Amino acid sequence: MKFKWLLNFLLLGLLINISFSLDFDEDNEFAEFEVAEELPKPDQTEQKKEKVTTTTVKPNLEEEFDEFEPKKTVLEEEDEFEIEDVRIEENNQEGKPLEIKPLTFADIPTHFRLNWSSYQVEALCLVIIVIYLINYLIGKQRNQNVANKWFAENIDGLSEQFSLVGDDGVSENPGRTVVKETDYSFLVWSSGRVGVQGMLSQLKLIKRQDLAGLIYNYIQPTYDRVIHKVEMDKGEMDSIILAFGNKRSVAKAYKEMADLSTYAVERKSLDKFGLPSNFALYAELGETVPAIIDHYVVQKIKNCEKYIDLIHISDQFCGLKLQEGETYTRMPETSVTLFFTYNIIDTPESEQINKELLDLTFYIIDKLRRYRISREGKMKADKKRQAVEESFLKITHQQRQEIAQARREEKARERKQRLLEEEDPEKQRKLQKLEEKQELRARKPKVKQLKIK
Repeated sequence: MKFKWLLNFLLLGLLINISFSLDFDEDNEFAEFEVAEELPKPDQTEQKKEKVTTTTVKPNLEEEFDEFEPKKTVLEEEDEFEIEDVRIEENNQEGKPLEIKPLTFADIPTHFRLNWSSYQVEALCLVIIVIYLINYLIGKQRNQNVANKWFAENIDGLSEQFSLVGDDGVSENPGRTVVKETDYSFLVWSSGRVGVQGMLSQLKLIKRQDLAGLIYNYIQPTYDRVIHKVEMDKGEMDSIILAFGNKRSVAKAYKEMADLSTYAVERKSLDKFGLPSNFALYAELGETVPAIIDHYVVQKIKNCEKYIDLIHISDQFCGLKLQEGETYTRMPETSVTLFFTYNIIDTPESEQINKELLDLTFYIIDKLRRYRISREGKMKADKKRQAVEESFLKITHQQRQEIAQARREEKARERKQRLLEEEDPEKQRKLQKLEEKQELRARKPKVKQLKIK
C-alpha cells in the first residue's frame, strides 16, 4: 500500500515538473538564443560553409523582409530592382574566373623604304634651294663687279667736272665710294660744280641675284642702266621741256611723267634734226629742239646710238603723274631737273663709250645754262604754265570748298561741346548768345555794299 502511494506521488511530481517546464518555454521568447548559446562552437570549416550558405540565401531573406515593409512608389521599386540586379551581376562576376585575352599587335604599314624614290619631292626642293643660293651669291658678286668696273672707268671724267665724287654722307673723308642701295642698285653722288646743285648717278642693274628675275631677263632681255639725275640751280635754265631717246622709253616716260604729259608735244619730223629712226622726240617749244640738239649732239648720238636710252630735260619736273581718281590738294612743287639714262654694255670699247657719254652729258648741261629762248617763246611758255595753274585751281576748287566746310563744321561742333560742358549759368548764357550770333551771321546773304558819291 505504501509502495502504491509512493508511486503515485512520484507520478504526480513528474507531471508537475513537465507542466512547469512547458509553461516556461511558452513564456520565454528568447529561448532559441539561449539554446544557441549553450550549443558548442562549431569548427572553422563549418563556419565557412555557413557563410557560403548565408550569402546565397541573403536575397531570399531580403525578399521575405520586404513583404512586411509598406509598399512604395513605382519608381522606387524599379530603382530597387535595378540595384538588386547590379548586385546579383557583381556577385556572378566575382564568382566567374577572369578571362585573360591574348596580347595582339596592330599592323603598321611599312611605307618608309630605304630607296631614294621615296624622297623625290624633297630632293627636288633641296636642289632648287641650292641652285637659288648659288645663283644669289654669284649674281650678287657679278653686280658688284659691274658697278665697280663702271665707277673705275668713269671716276676720272667725273673728277674733272666735280670737286667731290663718291660722297657717302657718313665717312669723315668722303670720296671715291660706291654706295650699295640694294643687290642690284648702286649710287654715286657728285657735287661741287658751278650752276649745279649735284648729280646723282644711279646704277640699275639686272637682278642677277634673283633666279626668277634672271629667267625673265632671258625671256625679255634688258640692259644694265645708269641714270644721271642733275639738279640745276634756280635761274640757270630757261623754260624748256624736252625729251628724246629710244621710242619705247620715251613713250613710257610721256605716259608716266606729269610734266611731259602736260606740256610736251610730239615732234615727228626727226629727219630734219638728224636723229636715228628708232628715236622719238617730245618738246614744248619747237625752237628749243635745234638749239639743244645741234650737230655735236647728233654726232655723239650716232656714235653711241645703242647706249642712249632717254634724255629728259624739264624746268617743271614734279615726279610721276597721278593715277585715275587721285588729285592734288595743292600745287605740286617743281624743280629744274635733267635725266640722262644710258645703257651699260660690256664691250671692249666700253671705256671709250663711257667717256663720250659723259662728254655729251656735260655739253648739254653747259648748253642749257647758256641758252635763252626768244621773247615769243618765253611768253608762250609762261602763258601755258599760267593756264595749267588756273585749270589746277578750278579742279581743286570744289575740294578746297569741302575742306573749308569740314573745318567750319568742326569749329561749330567744338563751340557746342564747350557750351554743354560749361557749368556756370552766366558763362553758359553768354556762350549761347555768341552761338546764336554766329548762326545769324552765317544765314545772312553775303552782299557787297557800294557807296556812291
